[in-house]
Amino acid sequence: MHNFRIVLLSITAFAVLTATHGNDLQAQAVPTQAPLQTAPPTAIPQPQQIQAPSFIPLADNHVAYVDKVLLYWQQRTEKVHLYRTKFQRWQFDTVYGPANTFKTFSTGKIQYAEPDKGLFKVEEVLSYHAAVSPATKPSYKAIPGVHGEYWVCDGKSIFEYDYNNQKLIQQILPAELQGQNIINGPLPFLFGANAADIKRRFWVRAITSPTAQKEIWLEAYPKSAQDASNYQRIHIIISTEDFLPKGLVIFDRSYVKGKNHSRTVFSFQDRNVNFASTFDKLNPFFRNFYEPSLPSGWQKVVHAAPTARPSTRQATQNPNTPR
Repeated sequence: MHNFRIVLLSITAFAVLTATHGNDLQAQAVPTQAPLQTAPPTAIPQPQQIQAPSFIPLADNHVAYVDKVLLYWQQRTEKVHLYRTKFQRWQFDTVYGPANTFKTFSTGKIQYAEPDKGLFKVEEVLSYHAAVSPATKPSYKAIPGVHGEYWVCDGKSIFEYDYNNQKLIQQILPAELQGQNIINGPLPFLFGANAADIKRRFWVRAITSPTAQKEIWLEAYPKSAQDASNYQRIHIIISTEDFLPKGLVIFDRSYVKGKNHSRTVFSFQDRNVNFASTFDKLNPFFRNFYEPSLPSGWQKVVHAAPTARPSTRQATQNPNTPR
């Protein structure tokens, strides 16, 4: 489930990042060369530092621009209360997929309601089928019995549909990741995370091409081994027309340009924010965040909240000391 969570968190964050007043940021974008595998949030140990990418240190003007973007996101984050989008997803897999194209193409939807409710649902999966002869082309077809990811977060638990084993899995979230504290999860790109948190955990640079049209591109490299175990880096593509994310590219840890193209590419359509009022909270959008029904013949499995081993710093810290 790791891929789902990263997508949901990243999308919501950058939806918030540029909810309004974004043209000034695009006009100042720093040109340079130039796109989430997700699971429910889990308790995160203290970051173990890893080697910085080769572009570090950044020029002072580049740092200033990135700081402005991150601060802008921090100031705007509380403006997005509801979010929904449809998505298309291309998954490239050099090891188990075709060498020169994507392995699967999927479509689905993502929904979010503050402070801690989310839904990620793949509605169709098309898999690569090699050409049967030199005169034909490869095709993409649905395979009977193959289902995409589907999970719901109600703020206290993640509910995942395990189609292969016909199980509805409930993963109870630890108290520190419930509610707005979900920002302590694997990507602090949403739910009120501040610029200092992002800079503490990621090296971020702007990679907007001079030829980009109405877009801002950011690239984030994880600073800790914990985050780096999930992905090599992420590209976030923001539309300056509605200042919502229009795309994400999540690079696999094994990605090597020209050798290993394993990555996941998302495109988001029909992006919509703050589309319902308090009066509307009984409509189907909000009912999606209740505990999902158990399909006939399925088994429900409940996992207790995971616990994290405290770091040396945490273990020696007075429990009453404010963090």
